Amino acid sequence: MSMIVVDEPQAPMETSHAPMFVETIRRLNRKGATAQLSRVLAKLLPGDIALVISSSEDLDEAKEIFDQIVAPQLAGETLKELSEDFQIHIISTCGLDRAVAILESMPPDTRGHIIGQLNPEIGQHLMNALDRESQKEVQTLLQYLPDTAGHIMNSQFFAVQETCTAREALDAVRGLDYHEFVFYVYVLDEHQRLTGVSSLRRLLLNRPDRLVRDIMDDRVHTVNVDTPQTDAAKLVTELDIMAIPVVNDQGVMRGIITVDDLIHVIQDADTQSMMKSVGADAEHKMSILSESIASVARTRLPWLVAPFLGGLSAAWILGMFEETMSKVIQLSFFMPMIFGMAGNVGSQTAVVAVRGLATGMIKVSDYFALLFKETQTGVLIGLFYGLCLSGYAMVVFKSTTLAFVVGISILSNITYAGVIASSLPLLLQKLGHDPAVGGGPYVLTTVDVLGVINYLLIATLVYGL
Repeated sequence: MSMIVVDEPQAPMETSHAPMFVETIRRLNRKGATAQLSRVLAKLLPGDIALVISSSEDLDEAKEIFDQIVAPQLAGETLKELSEDFQIHIISTCGLDRAVAILESMPPDTRGHIIGQLNPEIGQHLMNALDRESQKEVQTLLQYLPDTAGHIMNSQFFAVQETCTAREALDAVRGLDYHEFVFYVYVLDEHQRLTGVSSLRRLLLNRPDRLVRDIMDDRVHTVNVDTPQTDAAKLVTELDIMAIPVVNDQGVMRGIITVDDLIHVIQDADTQSMMKSVGADAEHKMSILSESIASVARTRLPWLVAPFLGGLSAAWILGMFEETMSKVIQLSFFMPMIFGMAGNVGSQTAVVAVRGLATGMIKVSDYFALLFKETQTGVLIGLFYGLCLSGYAMVVFKSTTLAFVVGISILSNITYAGVIASSLPLLLQKLGHDPAVGGGPYVLTTVDVLGVINYLLIATLVYGL
């Protein structure tokens, strides 16, 4: 029987209210009350301490507070909760002995991730100071590319040979060094290839002398060490599982990725999607308060070129229809409403399409089904607001012609806005580009320019100008 110890998240401790302590802890630090500060920090959860440290805009002040965490285990759990900037600064400025003690208290995947972020010289210095087993674990993780499953997998997991009995497997669980929650019991063959998985419940409910290979479920889902982290996150989300095993090309199990490891991947992916959907630089760190005005402006300017050119196009088109606008001045009163509603519908549809592609709920092959549904939805919404706007035009301006123009215009604008906003993200996905860009200014600019043409063209034809 082979047994590898799992390293999973501990059960949550009772909640506390870190925001109440933020100012108190920072005040104690400024006064130099280190003994009292250490006692306060020892009573807080790692996430609460991380919240206090992250509230500081000064990295040196954050490091001073972190230094008052006495227990390496608590320091390691706190460091795991901090952002990369804090992690790099704190571990780089720690004394060697303390840095090593903190890193060795952390799970291998977290330890490898932090060392991988450091300056190569500092990282190598820390690597040399780690014990041999920790060095081997970190080197194993760092051999994989940063965005792959292998880079964030935990090389410590619980597995048994398929020839062992249920009793032997349970005895191995009871003999773990740590009181950890074992999500799943992975089953390996004599070549360490993953052949199945079992839950503890299944082991407990079967006869003690029954072989694990007769109990296990051989329909086990895995990811390869080179699988993108975002794909692993999607799979875990779709399957609703707590951990997924990572195997190499030969099927040998190399580690596991737990759902808590993927939370950051999901958050980063959502953040990038959100920033791209509003036309911001997805690679730019969102530190708006600490970034210079010039840096923020330089980041945003390129994304606004398309809307700017679109605005110029709309102005040019308006000039072409100057005669129509001058003869029916009331048309200008409804322009903000008609264009604004189309833009809002386009934004809603784009968000649905981009999010659907990101979660796997929508695929490129679903294009015509999505297009048909969004067209029907656009017509329904357009009819409702078209009737409302037509009624308003009739009551206020007493003109059936104007009522017809604005009603038909808002109906057609809303309909094609949904078509464009649902089509562009899927087209980008088909071409191998990021579909999130399709939810940004490009959709809104396209909808606005076509909306101007559509509205004024309908007005010109109806009024016979």
